[in-house]
Amino acid sequence: MKVIFLDIDGVLNSQDWYLQRSEDPNWELKKLTKGEYKRWEFSPTLVSNLNLIIEDTGAKIVVSSTWRKGYDIEGLQGLFDSVGIRGEVVGNTPSMHSAQGIKNSYTIPRGCEIEYFLKENGFQRINWSKEKQLEYLESSKIKNYVILDDDSDMLLNQKEHFVKTNTKEGLTLELSQKSIKILNTSLTDLYYQTDNDFYDENVFK
Repeated sequence: MKVIFLDIDGVLNSQDWYLQRSEDPNWELKKLTKGEYKRWEFSPTLVSNLNLIIEDTGAKIVVSSTWRKGYDIEGLQGLFDSVGIRGEVVGNTPSMHSAQGIKNSYTIPRGCEIEYFLKENGFQRINWSKEKQLEYLESSKIKNYVILDDDSDMLLNQKEHFVKTNTKEGLTLELSQKSIKILNTSLTDLYYQTDNDFYDENVFK
């Protein structure tokens, strides 16, 4: 399967969306209505942009957002259904923490949590051989993936799969189209093109 590692805040909502919803004369009533506030965290436009990726690639959703900590898989699916996301939630990434009791401990990058999920499902990146990459791909449950996130704490070996959004706009149509291109491209083309245009070196800065 193809997988979308999905962040929520800064991807499916944005500063522009918060401004737009605050101008709704019924917003105060809507946010106080039971069950409505969470649904109003999702911009219909940005949800539509996510649905374009799902429809054009058949990708499944793995939730990497901190929202995963408040829901099980069934709860996430129910929430997504309620806001019009058409994809199937097939998992979430683990919450990894530095060792307990260590003074000045550090935060584990989200890219490590994604890497763990990939390896648990048999996915491995091969940098030295197209043939070996295809061999490993045969036994992997995951055939390709894209990461949608407004933060940059990903691993370097995920660079061709990473689509960085910004908190002002979220998942734009342009970024949706970039995600579709990544997911519909073979891994060997993603990894071995000499003029690789699948990633922006500035997103890690």
